[in-house]
Amino acid sequence: MAGSINESQVLWSTASSISLSTTSAFTSDAVAINADDAGGSVQVSADNAGTPSLGDVVDVYVTWSNGDILGNSGDDFDTTEHAEWLCRLDTYGINTPGENPVRKTIPLRVYGKKAFKIIAVAAQGATRAITFRARYVGTRGQ
Repeated sequence: MAGSINESQVLWSTASSISLSTTSAFTSDAVAINADDAGGSVQVSADNAGTPSLGDVVDVYVTWSNGDILGNSGDDFDTTEHAEWLCRLDTYGINTPGENPVRKTIPLRVYGKKAFKIIAVAAQGATRAITFRARYVGTRGQ
């Protein structure tokens, strides 16, 4: 049996990107995980619209759902403060690592999970906006 790769854009209220500015946090729409996905990864991108400076970072988290733990909604996700930290994207080129734009691929342990959401959190000055995007890739069969 041949394996396949299935991609899907992570969306925020149907938009394919968000603009993080000042101190802000956004949670994506739910991304369904196919029951046949044995593995997966998410590629994230941050592009600073201004001249990056110290502190222009985006912290990326994932919240998981294994289904309806409360018995009333169909999908219950981990609470925000207990989300799993994935990475920090630093757009300030003086830092190591630090570059603008920045992209990173992070493996996800998707097997046995039903869905996830990505949370992007930024803390930077009000004059800079960082455009953030994410894309999920699931791997099926071998």
